[in-house]
Amino acid sequence: MEESYEYQDSGRHQRLGFWLLPFNKAAAALVSCHPHNLERYSYDQDTKGIWIDFSNPEKQEYTVGCSNSVDIYLPQVWNSTGSSGISERHASFSAVTDTGPILLCDESEYLSTEPFSHGSHSYTVNFRREGERSVLVAQGINSLVAFGHGRFYQFELRWENDGLDEFRMAPPVLYALGPSRTKAKRYVLGAKVGGGTFGNVYRAMDVTTGSVMAVKKCHRLTSKRLDFASREIATLLKINSTDESTPCDHIIQILGYTTGPDWAEIYLPLKSGNLKTLVSKILPPSSHFHVSNLVLHQMLLALHHLDQHNIIHRDLNPENILWEHSPFGTGDYHFTLADFGLSMCTSSQAPRAKEVAGTTPFMAPEMYHTPLKQQTSKVDIWSLFATVVWVRDRRFRKGCELVGPHLVHVWLNRIAGDKKGGEGGYEAIRRMACFDPGRRPSAEEQLEILEMVEMEEEMPYYWQDKPPPMTGAIGELWMGWDW
Repeated sequence: MEESYEYQDSGRHQRLGFWLLPFNKAAAALVSCHPHNLERYSYDQDTKGIWIDFSNPEKQEYTVGCSNSVDIYLPQVWNSTGSSGISERHASFSAVTDTGPILLCDESEYLSTEPFSHGSHSYTVNFRREGERSVLVAQGINSLVAFGHGRFYQFELRWENDGLDEFRMAPPVLYALGPSRTKAKRYVLGAKVGGGTFGNVYRAMDVTTGSVMAVKKCHRLTSKRLDFASREIATLLKINSTDESTPCDHIIQILGYTTGPDWAEIYLPLKSGNLKTLVSKILPPSSHFHVSNLVLHQMLLALHHLDQHNIIHRDLNPENILWEHSPFGTGDYHFTLADFGLSMCTSSQAPRAKEVAGTTPFMAPEMYHTPLKQQTSKVDIWSLFATVVWVRDRRFRKGCELVGPHLVHVWLNRIAGDKKGGEGGYEAIRRMACFDPGRRPSAEEQLEILEMVEMEEEMPYYWQDKPPPMTGAIGELWMGWDW
């Protein structure tokens, strides 16, 4: 990682904004004599500069150029080598109101706005080669900005507050940018928000848009783990492609990725949390049944989309289902399926999915068959049923990780086969827990069954395949469990 930028804190209340201080003769001449910018002249440590103030919520953009309508006027200067190359609207500084950072946007005709830095204690983050030409400016990040041909006007940005307090680290390190192993930086690193077998997930800020995202960092990867990271990237790119079908908003999107010989970083939308934490620590028990129905329907939509791409997830469980409040303002929850490191393609050209994969209480019975048979999308159907029961049933939630797979399978099958349905109401989804994967419905079929129930049409009764009897030690454990 690069050396840290010198931490600046005056100890007084800091306004959101910065001074543009002249860094070369052309900029100094502009600041010292041009009347157009007089109203923004200010002093910082006996240096005269232009104060850019974002404290006023009604003024969140400052334009730069050579027209009379801009906020910061840069005169077009002509000399023996030509003009200074300043466009009427050359650039702008704008605040991202949702997340707080300030972006420098290049709007010049000849792309002659350039951020850079000086000294060994600051980062230079350039515009991306493609897309919009915007980039983060902050304390220690792009501390110098030049406008015009040959960096004609050069200014230093001296900050009071850059709006990135939640990403600030303890002095003397101010911000950590990543990926750490590449020169091209993509994000400002924030706090860790989760973790798994193959990597940790961190909150981060995109340095070109100012948007908050999640970064899944998979480092020190070898053999199979490196394959898992590559598989997740390839799967997400495939299922989010618009070439074959419309992307499903219940499957996590991929915003980008960076890879190396033994590492990978995947950029994803940041959600509020996962289903496991939502049910265990946030929701009151009275809302569990309603939430389970939302999870059921939305995950069936996700699995149906995977079926269209011949993909099986193989690790559907409460930790891999992310939640956020509905973007439509309904006050409900929106769920997204994530973590595709164990996913497999089921097309005839792909290798057969046979190895054991998943999280134990949610793995389908066929995962334990010897010899293992080729797995199908029906393993995800079983896992979704187990997830719905986990949300609805406190006893199952408490006990499923304390017993072996065989008892869990019997337990789920008996819950599904209860003719009364209990308080869980499993009549419409009981086929999802058939031991025989061939008798389980596909995601599309199960959606149709649920639609029929909603229409109050008479539902056929699906007889369960008979589970093994609970006898001996297993039966005693079941009957004598202290709930």
